[in-house]
Amino acid sequence: MDLGLQDKVAIVTGASMGIGRATALALASEGADLAICARGMEALEEAATEIRAKTGRKVLPVRADMTVPDDIKGLVASTVAEFGGLDILVNNAVNAAAAPFMELTDENWNNHINVKVMGYIRCAREAIPHMQRRGGGRIINIGGMAARSSGELTMSSGVTNSAVSNLSKNLSNQFARDGILVNCIHPGGTRTPRLAMIIERRARDANTSLEEETRRSGSGIPIGRLIEPDEIAASVVYLASNKAIAVTGQTIAVDGGGGLGIYY
Repeated sequence: MDLGLQDKVAIVTGASMGIGRATALALASEGADLAICARGMEALEEAATEIRAKTGRKVLPVRADMTVPDDIKGLVASTVAEFGGLDILVNNAVNAAAAPFMELTDENWNNHINVKVMGYIRCAREAIPHMQRRGGGRIINIGGMAARSSGELTMSSGVTNSAVSNLSKNLSNQFARDGILVNCIHPGGTRTPRLAMIIERRARDANTSLEEETRRSGSGIPIGRLIEPDEIAASVVYLASNKAIAVTGQTIAVDGGGGLGIYY
């Protein structure tokens, strides 16, 4: 099936590991060239080397901190200079503390909001003019199911992910006339370093083993296991493709059925 991604140009933030790395590999596997960014250059170079070897596509690793506007301007400018334009932006970067409300400091809150909300805003602001010049594009924002539920260790995630959904809907309404489609994906319990941090804290608080707490996390999902990063990546690829031409302004759960709410 031709997804229309051959020779498209993408940016994936937070791409040195987890969902971001899987997404970058999936897009490159469909023929896209891309820039990937994170704060740690060593892991980023490793990801770029792996993606090039597996796909043969061009991969530009760029060190960028989502809290630094000039870094984001440099990321987008470097991508356009290297590849001649920009078609797809996947906002995925996050940096959050797994802690109960009374342990979350102003620094924790400000950091999470600055990376995940303001970082997404900054990236979209820089990317949209280039997409307009191309006659359209895709922005896929990675949120999280904490937006739809409460959780002792995920309160700041709930607040920021709710904001990501709202941002996605507002951008979709404003830029659909330019051919720019904007959607949000809420991953459920996905096997990432972020989830490992939460499971470790839960195990410590409950005085159980990591193995037991990991099993509990998976058993609470109707499909009976944790979600894998490449399963989130597959949904990103669909939304970036020409098969999703009429899909915009949506927040889509990829959670194995774990969400208990009903949404119409």
